[in-house]
Amino acid sequence: MTIYHVEYTPLFEENLKRYRSMRRQIRRKVGRVLKDPYAGTERLGKIPGGKDLRGCRSIRITRNFRIIFVVCEECRRVPACKFCFCEELPGETVVFITVGPHERAYAVREEPVEYAVAL
Repeated sequence: MTIYHVEYTPLFEENLKRYRSMRRQIRRKVGRVLKDPYAGTERLGKIPGGKDLRGCRSIRITRNFRIIFVVCEECRRVPACKFCFCEELPGETVVFITVGPHERAYAVREEPVEYAVAL
């Protein structure tokens, strides 16, 4: 069984604070993703409205709440990925990009940002 490392973008950490009431559910889903990022998650592509989320995945927290993340080993194989922050990270890394209500989560920014290393 592969052990995945975790990284969080500042946007993810900011939204984790914003949605305090959901924190327990978010942490539970993060743990589930780290065990197997491909089980029960959805591979994203171009979505209506023009956002190109190829290379990203999402997992549902509630009916209208999502976590958006990338798995570095998968992201590197998607040349069109605009959210790959994996250049210097091992392939067994999951980078959590954002969390929030459906419409807000899928409106994630496209410019790369520095991420926080989880200890």
